[in-house]
Amino acid sequence: MSGGGVPTQPPPAKFPKQSNSNPTTTIESLGEDLLLTIFLRLPSLATLIRAALTCRAWRRAVASSPSFRRSFRELHPAPLLGIFEDPDRDALPPFVAAHRRDRDVLAAIRGGDFFLTPLLEPNSCASDAPLRWRVVDCRDGWIVLMNRVAGLLAIVNPLARQCPPDYIHIPFDMCSGDGPLRLGVHLLSSDEEPMSFRVVWLLCDISRVQLVVFSSETRDWSFLPWVEITERVPPPHDATNWWLRWGMQANGLLYWPFKNEEHMLTLDTATMEFSVFELPPYLKGQQDCFFAVGETKDGEPCIVYCIGFSIGVLKDRVGDDVIKRWILVGMVHYEAESANDNTLQVVAVEGGFAYLITTEMVLSLCIETMELEKLFPRTFYARHFHPYIMAWPSSLVGNYRRFAIIQGGTGHE
Repeated sequence: MSGGGVPTQPPPAKFPKQSNSNPTTTIESLGEDLLLTIFLRLPSLATLIRAALTCRAWRRAVASSPSFRRSFRELHPAPLLGIFEDPDRDALPPFVAAHRRDRDVLAAIRGGDFFLTPLLEPNSCASDAPLRWRVVDCRDGWIVLMNRVAGLLAIVNPLARQCPPDYIHIPFDMCSGDGPLRLGVHLLSSDEEPMSFRVVWLLCDISRVQLVVFSSETRDWSFLPWVEITERVPPPHDATNWWLRWGMQANGLLYWPFKNEEHMLTLDTATMEFSVFELPPYLKGQQDCFFAVGETKDGEPCIVYCIGFSIGVLKDRVGDDVIKRWILVGMVHYEAESANDNTLQVVAVEGGFAYLITTEMVLSLCIETMELEKLFPRTFYARHFHPYIMAWPSSLVGNYRRFAIIQGGTGHE
């Protein structure tokens, strides 16, 4: 219609706006208690990390609540990301990723540097070191590598790209065959204090042991006094220093089995005191027995052993006679799928799970349910290998005190 004609349809009626006294609730406005309740239902640590790092308020909620982190650990064991193995030549230790169909776990693996390229940094103190790095321990997300030729230890977190390796000079000549036997390196760290650690080295001669301890706070090594081990009774003409096997760690304790399959040397890392106990009857004198000491998801010490294809779990319990002893609490049998799959060995026990390998497969055993699961085919054949378990990042635990202060005051994060 042309000109100033009258419209054929009346204009729409206008209604007055009604005020809404209840504003829309957004996810950003959730209270911390409700938010942490929701976070507790997330399926894995990897998923929690991705969610908590979405915004500062969520990160602060997790970082300021040790009780939440304890509850989450009890409900959700940290996932296995893969296995480091020793290279068969001069190279960096290769990493075999776990075959998991979990988007958040896969994202964590993709986001990390599991090629350990910081060890190749040209401006570091290891720039001239030969590529003879070997993994000697793996705990709380950190890997401890040793370069005997360069006389260096390197502590690396593959998931913390922004954190360079921490290089530590070894306090003795590793290429010299003189002196006491240097038996293994152990990292003492904590999920709750990820930037503070100690490195413990055990030296032993015919019947004595000595601890050499590095502290991240003093940046120095301490040589503790020699300790005589009375249970070490060398047979006639036995003057060897190598009467202990490689050590294991569980819940603040270090364990070294005697090579005679009779005793276990134990170190309480809180007091730095040694003790010795007899091996349980299930392990005593068993030449073809593989076992590892670890902890349940509740932090209770346990031993997982295998003889042939039978797997047993022992726990340290107090009996009716008020005497502590290792009690068999579960057994399971592994069914090999082929004739070539003819060996079974315990690799590590951590966070309520035992990790085992056969000739063809990597397995996990849930200590609580005794459920044995095939994780992925074994594609590596090195003599030494270390499971890498995902750990809590320092951004969610290391500065929770500061977050709590800011949250309770007037400042803003």
